Amino acid sequence: MTSRRTRIAAAVVALTYLGIQGFQECVFRTLPDPATPAQELMLGAHPLHLVRSTAMLFAMFALVFVYGVVCLQRIRARPVLAGFTFLAFLMFGILEIMLRSVELVWTQVKLPAAYAAAPDPAILDKAATFGAVQHALYLPLGSSVLIGSVLAVWLFASGRKIDRVIQAVFLLNVLRNTARMLTTYAGLPIFSTGAYEAAYFPMVVAFYVPLAYWLIKRPADVAAGELGAAARPPPAIVALASDRR
Repeated sequence: MTSRRTRIAAAVVALTYLGIQGFQECVFRTLPDPATPAQELMLGAHPLHLVRSTAMLFAMFALVFVYGVVCLQRIRARPVLAGFTFLAFLMFGILEIMLRSVELVWTQVKLPAAYAAAPDPAILDKAATFGAVQHALYLPLGSSVLIGSVLAVWLFASGRKIDRVIQAVFLLNVLRNTARMLTTYAGLPIFSTGAYEAAYFPMVVAFYVPLAYWLIKRPADVAAGELGAAARPPPAIVALASDRR
């Protein structure tokens, strides 16, 4: 449970993240696609890519805050489930921060500088190795998002109409991640790379705009003790009723 001010702050952070994703989309559409591994390495050092990667790195810290605020909305009603849901999203955030830090510092700054000074093919091999490791680590990363989203759908089965919004948002995340992971790691032709890249930003919008709306509109849960106190009549009324017996 959090204050309305905290929920609004989380909504603003979510919309800011959406803006960063929009900037990333513009960068990918503006800069040309590399034709060779060498071009791909040097393109990563482009100022627009450096700004994009830096913004996305810091955005991962902000997302941990957003998911924390989301899970806190049900911490009193379902403390264990809310805790496990947040742990799944925290794992996602940690893996994203680690991968994006290495990508920015090593593959977008150090390796391009070394290759510009001396174009050694071994440098390209290092960049390719990171790409392979990144691909492998996206399996636990995607799994953590998938598990967190499934738990969140369950967590917000509260009976409130407003919580159907967040359930729909996380259900969309479940379907998206399931389809993408089955395509990438199981080889099933469900969500191809081309289709995923074309639909990526619209799916981000479809997730974070309703999430921000929900954070702003959802009233806080009432604790069980507070509900019991509210349901009890004032002492004066109790005493009056007793005198009439």
